[in-house]
Amino acid sequence: MDISNLKLYNNKETIQHINLLMFERIAGTEGETKAINYIQKELNKENIENNAEAFKWSRTINILIKAITIFIFCSTLLFETIILLNLAWLMIVLDFIFIVMIYILVINFHNMTRLILLGKTKSSKNIIANVPAVEKKHKRPLIIFTAHYDSISSKYPYNLKKYFFLIVTIISSSYIISTLFFSVWTYLTYFFDYFKTNLYTILMAKSIDFSYVLFIFLIISIVILLFNRERSQSLGSIDNASGISILIELAKILSKNPLKHIDILFLWCGVEEWGLWGSKQFCVKHFNDLNEEYDLDKSYNINIDMVGTNIGLVNKTGLIKKRKENEKLINILEASAKRLNIPLDKYDLSVEPRSDHNSFRSFAKKAGKKMQVCCFLSNKDTKFIHTSRDTPNKCSSKNLNGCVDICYNAIKSIDLRA
Repeated sequence: MDISNLKLYNNKETIQHINLLMFERIAGTEGETKAINYIQKELNKENIENNAEAFKWSRTINILIKAITIFIFCSTLLFETIILLNLAWLMIVLDFIFIVMIYILVINFHNMTRLILLGKTKSSKNIIANVPAVEKKHKRPLIIFTAHYDSISSKYPYNLKKYFFLIVTIISSSYIISTLFFSVWTYLTYFFDYFKTNLYTILMAKSIDFSYVLFIFLIISIVILLFNRERSQSLGSIDNASGISILIELAKILSKNPLKHIDILFLWCGVEEWGLWGSKQFCVKHFNDLNEEYDLDKSYNINIDMVGTNIGLVNKTGLIKKRKENEKLINILEASAKRLNIPLDKYDLSVEPRSDHNSFRSFAKKAGKKMQVCCFLSNKDTKFIHTSRDTPNKCSSKNLNGCVDICYNAIKSIDLRA
């Protein structure tokens, strides 16, 4: 049975939240503050204890990507000069600097347990609400619901940018491998005549042609980056007023109907769009304490990033061999949807969405815990997000309520097993 029919919550509230959040919520702006105030006001109306926890952030990834693009641009210019002067071995130094920059970017992008602040430091807040279990046993399980409240605007569609950066990565990797290869080969020719071959001369000429192509591509890339200003005025309805709304209604339901054996923690994350700063900073500050109090091997993180024209759940991810996500949790949510007869689409994606569940997975892995994580994401709607087309009319009240029902039914099932 649909839990909205049981009058556990007002099924008109979910879409109403989205209509009331119909403004830009870019991190560091007045809209971000308005969103924080709105969420807390809704929680306070129901006497749900909550607090806004401040943290520091910066545009680290954005700065690194631009710095690497400019560095490769300058490097291709130097490469022409170095080849003409027969000093190709100097590229070893430039490649080393490039590798270090890439390493810092990868560490910041994939290792959520490391925080690197570059550039101007700013402040934001996470909003945290906790609904304790009826039976407060030590080392009980914990379920963490997460959703980011910030939005971002972009001149270019999300999917276009995603594949553009994938192409840039492939070309940049090819460039560094080829220049490193030729610089080492050139270095060897100074000491061994054996390496001075016609093949070497031909390949060096081809490498110059490749650098010309890369140079032109980089000029295009820099132009794109310069014109990628936040001026499309996205209202962030799907991404992620939908998640804000669903978490508010779940918090209201569970504050009046707490689980018997499991605590519920609600986390509205700030600055997700600039590098998952809210969830990372939360984990840095609280993960060890959570590990002390709860059994994280039997705990879950359910992240709600986008619910729009459909309810989607990330199932498998991987460019070549797709890795299945936390199967147990996904099966529980899928079974909940089937019991309630609510359509739920499972997506197998080439590139895993960079969302707040990644932070909890990384910290759990570092701590050696088997915490299950999942991400609700309507992949069909990525064509709307970050643009002026991400408007409230793209969010279906039926889907929003359906996601609330699926989540509540699933955690009740988990609680019965506990």
